[in-house]
Amino acid sequence: MRKWLTVRAAYLYTVTGSALLSGIVLFLTYRVFVWSYAHVSPDSFFARLARGLVNYIGRTPIAAVVFLIMFAGLFMLRSQKLADDMKQIVRAAEELADRGSFRELKVATGGELKALASHLQGIRRWMTTSPASSADRISTPPIQNETTPVLDNEEVMAVILRIKSLLRTLEAADLDSQRPPDFDMESVKREAQGLERLLESLMTAS
Repeated sequence: MRKWLTVRAAYLYTVTGSALLSGIVLFLTYRVFVWSYAHVSPDSFFARLARGLVNYIGRTPIAAVVFLIMFAGLFMLRSQKLADDMKQIVRAAEELADRGSFRELKVATGGELKALASHLQGIRRWMTTSPASSADRISTPPIQNETTPVLDNEEVMAVILRIKSLLRTLEAADLDSQRPPDFDMESVKREAQGLERLLESLMTAS
């Protein structure tokens, strides 16, 4: 993922584009208004309405209100894709934390949101595999030196979701009526040991 493809950059692009488009539309609207005012009769309803608005409100407040209305509309339209992707990711994360899986996750934008969706899909694949292989893959070697990068937000979220999955498994084990038939205490122990080593590595890196 390119470093500049961030959510902040996407919103900055949306705001800048909306402001430019609003300014262009406002300028064209003003030119059309001036042309129309020059070609109508001074006693017409349009001319009297235009003079009343300019005299009682002023051209600057009218232009500011029109600009803000157009900017808000364009921003809502242009940011809809980002909003939909954020809702999809939040919904998938909630379902993954509650049930251990989620429905299909599709992200239309790229950058950080696409990377986060890929991490969530990887966590879902990891959680749907066999307990033994999942417990083996959670084992993380300790950090060798201080130059090793610290986990980013997506990987920290992965650790949190794994801890939630482990707690859910332990809670099910406490209730004999809700214990799954394929429950394996050894796999749970290996899972806990892997998380412990991973957290120790984070403490060492920090």
